[in-house]
Amino acid sequence: MGHFIKIKSLNDIVDTLKLHFYPNTNITLEEIEILNQNITDFVELKKEAMQIKNQDNQKRFVNTTFANHKFRVMAVSQSSFNVVLQNGDISISLLKYSNRHSNPLIKVEFRAEFLLRSGYKNAIQYVKNIINNLFENYFIKVSEIHLAKDIQGYEFNPFDIHRFKTLSKHKTVFHNDINSEFYFGNKFSGFSIGRGAEMLRVYNKTLEISQKKEKSFIQVLSWNYNPDFDNTQNVWRLEFQLRRERLKELLGKDGLLDSLDNVINSISNLWTYCLERFVFKHLSNDQVHEQVTGYRYNKDSSIEILNPETLRKRFQRANLHIVWESIRTFEDKQAPTLQRIKDIKKPESEYVKNSIKSVISTFIKLNKGHFDSQDLTQIFIDADNECKEKHGVSMIDKARINALDYIVNANVFYEENGLIQYGFHKYKKDFVNNLHDTFALVQNEPSNFYTFQEFQKRLSKL
Repeated sequence: MGHFIKIKSLNDIVDTLKLHFYPNTNITLEEIEILNQNITDFVELKKEAMQIKNQDNQKRFVNTTFANHKFRVMAVSQSSFNVVLQNGDISISLLKYSNRHSNPLIKVEFRAEFLLRSGYKNAIQYVKNIINNLFENYFIKVSEIHLAKDIQGYEFNPFDIHRFKTLSKHKTVFHNDINSEFYFGNKFSGFSIGRGAEMLRVYNKTLEISQKKEKSFIQVLSWNYNPDFDNTQNVWRLEFQLRRERLKELLGKDGLLDSLDNVINSISNLWTYCLERFVFKHLSNDQVHEQVTGYRYNKDSSIEILNPETLRKRFQRANLHIVWESIRTFEDKQAPTLQRIKDIKKPESEYVKNSIKSVISTFIKLNKGHFDSQDLTQIFIDADNECKEKHGVSMIDKARINALDYIVNANVFYEENGLIQYGFHKYKKDFVNNLHDTFALVQNEPSNFYTFQEFQKRLSKL
């Protein structure tokens, strides 16, 4: 099949971009006052907009000018934000600064047409210039980004969703009715795989434009400039969605993709990552049918149940689909994939609560529904004595030694990957100081000699 198909790639675009602006720790009181006062002024305009009677909230707004740009102050704001400003290019949600919360102060959503018309880098700079009129002491994180490519030369069909290999367990097929009557048939329009943090959408962009004329800007601003574009063929969009919960687990050449700059510098790497997370394989229709049903018909018409391992290996051995072979690059770059990695963080109190619940639950079962604090205390004493016999230290000291091992391993991990969450360094410092204070009182006692040696051994590795 691949020898007779020529895939034409029409563009590489950032189709969706959502940014969160957080205040730096050294934000000044003056900046806070300016930000909050501006938001107060916008909220007053919002009150005027709320007086407008209309069932369509998009028509309830008051016009204003800010930073030499025209905006609509909307009557309705997003959850947790004080006010929303909109224009034809962006939507800005604003929240007053407060020491009582650590939420982003500003959320910006870009219109797809604006990203395409201006280019995502220019669009980002445009937003920064506006935000700088509110405050400049901020850092930016990407809440969500969609990378997309429009292609011609292949018509996707309902079988294709089963030609994808992915770690995602969620697959959804979408259809568009030609008529409101089901028996007139459905026109297949695409599918999606994944959910939330990591998703692939494949859909007929030509069909979408025929139904939503406001989407036709893509042809005017992009397709028409490509000499390979054929307006007699369908255009299919391949769109990958990535949200912050996934981005912050990805490690690029500049570090964790936890900041806007690192994400932007890793756009082509993100594309490669997505192609490897959602792999399109070349399987015949018969093979797809067998993949779905789990059986096949032999020549004598008998049914043969296929082993899941056989199906898995078939998928594994199948060649990459010609479509995936043809779209390896993004912005003419074939970049290496990103490493997905879990970051180091300090332990959370929830773990302790859950452990306590588990202890109480098991103890109640042991005592056939009866609870006796003295019995529970004796179990702790017995466990402590067993720990001393087996390890030469009490349960408390053994837990301290284990915690030190955790910190040592975390340090090794950090040195290799440069990946660590805020709060861990302080946790480590406080932990070591607490141990120093504890053993300063008892290190010369013979019963604590072994424990003190183990403590010093692990500290030397930090």
